[in-house]
Amino acid sequence: MHNLYVPPYKILIFIVLFGFGFFSASILKDDQTALPKFDIPTPDLSFDFKFDFNFNKPEVDEEILKPVKTWTDVNLQTNGVDRKYGNLVGIQLVLKPEDFVKEEWWRERIDETLNKGKSSGIFDRKTIVILPEHTGTGLVFLDEKSRFLNADSFDLALKTKGENFTSSDLFYLKAEKMAEVYVRTFSELAKQYNVPILAGTIILPNPKIVKGGLVLDSKGPLYNVAIPFSADGKLMEPLVKKTLLTEEESTILSPGEATQDRVWIVPGWKVAIFIGQEVFDANLYNRLVGKPIDGLISPSSSYPEMKWQSYNLEDSNVWKQEGLAKYIKSTKAQDLVQVFLGGQLYGKNWNGKTYNLRDFSNEDQVGSVETPTILNLYF
Repeated sequence: MHNLYVPPYKILIFIVLFGFGFFSASILKDDQTALPKFDIPTPDLSFDFKFDFNFNKPEVDEEILKPVKTWTDVNLQTNGVDRKYGNLVGIQLVLKPEDFVKEEWWRERIDETLNKGKSSGIFDRKTIVILPEHTGTGLVFLDEKSRFLNADSFDLALKTKGENFTSSDLFYLKAEKMAEVYVRTFSELAKQYNVPILAGTIILPNPKIVKGGLVLDSKGPLYNVAIPFSADGKLMEPLVKKTLLTEEESTILSPGEATQDRVWIVPGWKVAIFIGQEVFDANLYNRLVGKPIDGLISPSSSYPEMKWQSYNLEDSNVWKQEGLAKYIKSTKAQDLVQVFLGGQLYGKNWNGKTYNLRDFSNEDQVGSVETPTILNLYF
């Protein structure tokens, strides 16, 4: 027989009924003269019950094992030739929640892409590296265990922390450690590879750069922010807060000011930063008219059922037709890179395709969203 779990109340009922039957049978046995005799076959009432009296049976919350990557190499594609003017290097990462559980695991995933760039000889003193939107946001999974990560959805994962626990609660709870790991990692990687890095984006409570450090307001509104790092590992201005939010994003995030500075100045080059669907807003480009800008860069993400106004943002063609490429000629920029995050979140795939455009017409796009890819564009 299989082990059976029997609720306590059923056990109690069984004992009462069994006792009552035994008591009745004893009385009848003592007074058999009053009853006719029948030959009743004796049934086999043998049972092999094995009761499990562990009524609580809590679900085991296990440590997460180091995730195994599903690729063997990082792809590299190059648009243009090296004329010693510098280059924009967009890196499409492929990440899943498990990659963020340990600082060293997350760093490993990023480091292997940067190492591929260095070993391929595409980094020099005029290189700019751009990582995708939410590269740092996933650090909200730091130190989480199996019950949280193996839930069927993010909403159910939150319930493992409390019935009314929200995503905002989680970000406030993890903010300090997220910021610490994010800054330490990119400061070290920028110095290690001697390249300036736009470190994707991260969700934090009202972050600011103060005296070279990242300062948070523990009770401030949550923003999705892009933070640049110099080649010597220092935080740089401008810290850009995402201004245009989807309906889903606006449930936890506050929009940044449309008037904020978004031009990142690195040695030899000036590039304007747009986060995600900001690329669709003509007003943001109008603020750049007349400014000396060499390129447009955008850390972005495209997740399932993502929409903004009338746009279906799961369609990669929408980003190219209605975004940076449509408006670049209204600025002085000649080249652009839009970098998307690939990977999986609670069974749903993020499928945005990283692409670039050189001299308004020479386009390059990743071939796969399942493998980390470097798109190198030479100015």
